[in-house]
Amino acid sequence: MSERRPQLDLLPADEIVGLLLDAEARVVPAVRAASTSIAAGAELIATRLAAGGRLLFAGAGTSGRIAAAEAAELPGTFGLDRRLVGWRVAGGNDSTDDDEDDLAGARGDAAELAITPADVLVTVAASGATPYTLALADAAREAGAAVVAVVAVAGSPLAERADVTIAADPGPEVLRGSSRLTAGTAQKIALNALTTAALARSGRVHGDLMVDVVPANAKLRSRAAAIVAEIAAVDSAEAGEALRRCDDDARAAVLLLVAGLDPGTARRRAAAHRSLRDALGQDAPKQ
Repeated sequence: MSERRPQLDLLPADEIVGLLLDAEARVVPAVRAASTSIAAGAELIATRLAAGGRLLFAGAGTSGRIAAAEAAELPGTFGLDRRLVGWRVAGGNDSTDDDEDDLAGARGDAAELAITPADVLVTVAASGATPYTLALADAAREAGAAVVAVVAVAGSPLAERADVTIAADPGPEVLRGSSRLTAGTAQKIALNALTTAALARSGRVHGDLMVDVVPANAKLRSRAAAIVAEIAAVDSAEAGEALRRCDDDARAAVLLLVAGLDPGTARRRAAAHRSLRDALGQDAPKQ
């Protein structure tokens, strides 16, 4: 006998919400089971970025929009050159479910991305069988790029095309087949872990601090000043002034304060090293 499925249309809202939240509790264990693959993907991305490659993302529907949101956050959070991050969603900003099968659109998007052997493409599809996403993965492989697949189905066609497969299957959706629910949550968590680990391995953080955050608004300028103040052990006013003198380069501001460098020298030293820790000549702190 098949498992009894919930009759959502007959339930009060609080019971529906309870079922949905109970299902979300399966997500973190499912993603944690893929942690080895997430770490392998992060190391692959870090290696490609260090060699001058780009980090690209592709997907369709909910998966594509989750991938695009992840990609859009990286330049601001980690100070990554916008030319090193790219993404494509089937159908673009006005995508519909019809676009998931658009192979001509996939070929056009692949051509626009101009994928090279130095790049890594992160493909996202819960089923691992979306035609658009498979076509982008094929284009990346033909170009010699690395492919990371974030899927819910380990043996899927997309997984078979990937150098690293992150398979996180949280089980059946409360609303059957609606992969924007737990499958979408799993994708978001996996991508957060993948990119954060990759950029940390690329020297884009200092300790647990976003030292390369782009201070593009008042909130982020205040955050950057707080980061400089904590690392350099100065007050916020002194940190803010150092940031101003270094054109909002937090790494350079720390070097100005800690190493006594002038702003120009501080900026050059910051740019010449993979990480702030390297620029400071520090070893990692003992645990």
